[in-house]
Amino acid sequence: MQETNTEKNLVDLLGKKINRQLLYYLDTCARCSICKDACHQYVVTGDIKYIPAYRAELLRRIYKRYFTPAGKTIPFLYEAKEIDEKLLDELSRVTYACTGCRRCMVYCPFAIDTTWILSTAKALLNSAGKTPQILVELTNAAIEKGKSIDLFKEIILDTLKEMEKELKEKVNDANATIPVDKKEVEILYVALAGKHTILPAGIIFHQAKANWTLSLFEASNYAYFLGDPQRAKIIADRIIEEAKRLRVKEIVVSECGHAYRVFKHFYQLWSGEKLPFWVRSIVEVIYEYLKEGRIKISKEQINEPITYHDPCQLGRNGGIFEEPRYILRSLSSDFREINPNRERNWCCGGGGGLVANPDFEELRIKTGEIKAKQITESGAKTVVSACENCRLQISSLNEKYNLGIKVTSVSELVAENLS
Repeated sequence: MQETNTEKNLVDLLGKKINRQLLYYLDTCARCSICKDACHQYVVTGDIKYIPAYRAELLRRIYKRYFTPAGKTIPFLYEAKEIDEKLLDELSRVTYACTGCRRCMVYCPFAIDTTWILSTAKALLNSAGKTPQILVELTNAAIEKGKSIDLFKEIILDTLKEMEKELKEKVNDANATIPVDKKEVEILYVALAGKHTILPAGIIFHQAKANWTLSLFEASNYAYFLGDPQRAKIIADRIIEEAKRLRVKEIVVSECGHAYRVFKHFYQLWSGEKLPFWVRSIVEVIYEYLKEGRIKISKEQINEPITYHDPCQLGRNGGIFEEPRYILRSLSSDFREINPNRERNWCCGGGGGLVANPDFEELRIKTGEIKAKQITESGAKTVVSACENCRLQISSLNEKYNLGIKVTSVSELVAENLS
């Protein structure tokens, strides 16, 4: 550990995080393990290190060592552990392996939120410098881009001009645009990097005659995966300040599970302020457009069975279940459910930043076996998911397990089938 991240500093930090509820969580969780059969990582690997209760037990051992009389005097008899490099390395491995899907919480008889336990572990690991380097680099890059957006703006605008040409062709309207920096509009749309999340939205917004503008920043927030709320807020601030400057009515987030939760559920907690605009997923907006007749889609072009994978962050953790199903049933007469689904859906294995981290590639592909089996059993030829990480993971599973499927987003499928 670095000199600034001494054992005392980590103990002091843990002391600030501990309260009665967290102690109840740690003590109850570590004695139970009923949730083991709800965790895709444990079910596939059989490795106790991936049981949610084991992660809680590691943190509880540290607490015992420094905050209980028995742990201080006879730690070897009390399963208490000192903070050292070996323990921190193990804690880092099992903590950042977790996808944060919270399926264990659904099956927990005590409704213990294991992600709260892991957020405490991540606070210690961030302080100790024991975090995945790739997530640190991506976080730092996003923060630096936010500081220097003027250096990137012309490149972004040139790229969008080229994309705008394709938009004009697809909607057969020479006046169609991808607006940027437009004030007093209904929607600030926050996309991900790449045409696949911008162009379909542009097509849909055009048909709906929406008054919108595109954010200069990407929706993704890797500091959220790091468990660093201070830096996660800095990254989110760029978009919040942009929305305030443009005086928009709502932020609409691209099909990205963690980005949706950052803006919808976490930002107000981090900032302590109530946002002056709504936050919605583009899936909710498409659903609204369909219900109101602002866009029309055709079923005739999709002849093969399709299914929907519920992203953990958007579904189980965000409550968006029925909107994508309504959309897909409007597109296809052969919509099939993956079972189980909705809040009991199995995680695909790629969340929590694992898709971006090569150190966990073998684990995420292996533990994706359950999802691959679900897809095969559904008989679907097209798998739709409203999360970029899920689509990347399922695409990897498609290749590994020879699923023979097409993987796409709600926005792309709708844009392709507008009538």
